[in-house]
Amino acid sequence: MAKNTHLEHLEDDILNQGTQGGFNAIAFLRELGKMLSQPQSGIRVTTKWDGAPAIICGTNPITGNFFVGTKSVFAKNAKIIESPEAADRYYSGQLAQKLKDSYRYLSTLGISGVVQGDLLFTDDKREGNINGEQCYIFQPNTIVYAVPKNSDMGRRVARAKLGIVFHTTYSGSSFDNMSASFGANVRGNDDVITFSANFQDASGVARLTPAENGEFTRLVNRAEGSLRQASSFLTLLGQTGTSKFMMNVLFKQFFNSYIRQGRAIRDANAVTNEFAMYYASLLDKEIASKKTKAAQDKYKKMKEDGLKFLNANKRSVYFTVASYMNLIEAKNFIIRRLERVQTLGTFLRTENGYKVTAPEGFVAIRSGNALKLVDRLEFSRANFTADKNWDKA
Repeated sequence: MAKNTHLEHLEDDILNQGTQGGFNAIAFLRELGKMLSQPQSGIRVTTKWDGAPAIICGTNPITGNFFVGTKSVFAKNAKIIESPEAADRYYSGQLAQKLKDSYRYLSTLGISGVVQGDLLFTDDKREGNINGEQCYIFQPNTIVYAVPKNSDMGRRVARAKLGIVFHTTYSGSSFDNMSASFGANVRGNDDVITFSANFQDASGVARLTPAENGEFTRLVNRAEGSLRQASSFLTLLGQTGTSKFMMNVLFKQFFNSYIRQGRAIRDANAVTNEFAMYYASLLDKEIASKKTKAAQDKYKKMKEDGLKFLNANKRSVYFTVASYMNLIEAKNFIIRRLERVQTLGTFLRTENGYKVTAPEGFVAIRSGNALKLVDRLEFSRANFTADKNWDKA
């Protein structure tokens, strides 16, 4: 697995990897069904924590010194912090302070390799009352986490100066050639509480009943059926167009625009027609931005060819949209079951108080590959409407 700097959504795999992505998405879904209905399956699930910022830390393979940093440790001009002063050289404000706190406290854990986690709190945890219960509260990003004061975890949070959830381990002789594997074995101490990313359903509350399993199987079969109709076309999408106007890239942007607007993708016919208009609008803007006739003619030709391509493959476009919709429906079915397992209180902070919400989502890991399981419409809506605590920039 490559560096864990960005995970893709399950449904986007059909746009990222074409036909193979379709097979992959279905295989993930079927293994998730097995995980929730059979003794064994070939998949593992972790819970996505809504932490911020992402923290990479451990032993610098080049210098041998302890370091902390954000995902920028993997950038060309890496920002690697090996002292509190270095945080001020690279960053300012709250982010610099959080990285200094991370350096101070995480350096006491004796981390020998390189691991990645999400920071949950430093000096910004507080006490409060949520739904009549006294809790320790922290809000690293959109979601508010609440731990009852009168609990073992609450007593650990009370002592801790920093909370973090580690989820990824790296191996390699330099930051350039490191590869990631999911899971991290880091123990906390009195100053640092480490939360677990592993999904565990000890009570069996997420387990599918025979009727639920039958319903889920029907949803997956429907997604697989539409993918069969779109299969070869999905790969063709990744071969059509140039640069930022590759068709698979534009489809991904188009679907993301629905999420940003808080709209569900419900009518495959309507969405198919809307994509053609979306494509034409993008090219019109590009044409209008060009100064020379030659450049304008180039993009006019691209627009003409692209619209001909979409019209000639309208049935396949329809099944691409239908596949995307069907994968989302099957994925959300699984998410609703996984959400039944509550290890920590999760809330949104609104002007009317605290509203119960689900975790950000989950990560499914199969044969070394990982895909996100997130109800994007719900989380996007929460991201836009919830009150935030701090600026990560």
